[in-house]
Amino acid sequence: MIFLKIASILFIFLILTISIILVKLFGLQKKGWNFADLAFPMFVFVFYLISDKVYYNSLLPLLTLSLSLLALAITSFFLLKRRDFTYKRFFKFFWRAGFILTFLLYLALVIAVLTMKN
Repeated sequence: MIFLKIASILFIFLILTISIILVKLFGLQKKGWNFADLAFPMFVFVFYLISDKVYYNSLLPLLTLSLSLLALAITSFFLLKRRDFTYKRFFKFFWRAGFILTFLLYLALVIAVLTMKN
């Protein structure tokens, strides 16, 4: 259990560092990419790994539900407020907002793991 606590904290810094290095190394910022575009799928994968090891069932359905509600909210925002919907703008906005949501849910998972008793 102590290994999972240490690993869950280290994954935060490791994923952010790797994604920033990859963006700078391959010059992806010239194509409009930033570190969040690469870190988002990594955080989803690590969220699954840590939650599957700590809890009886994985919390991946919770993340999927949260991302689905986020997609509905973004779609509603584009259709009701802006009256303009393009798939390119939606996917880019969803990808970046999905990173923020996944990062916050992963932080909540890390706090839950740290407060668990052995």
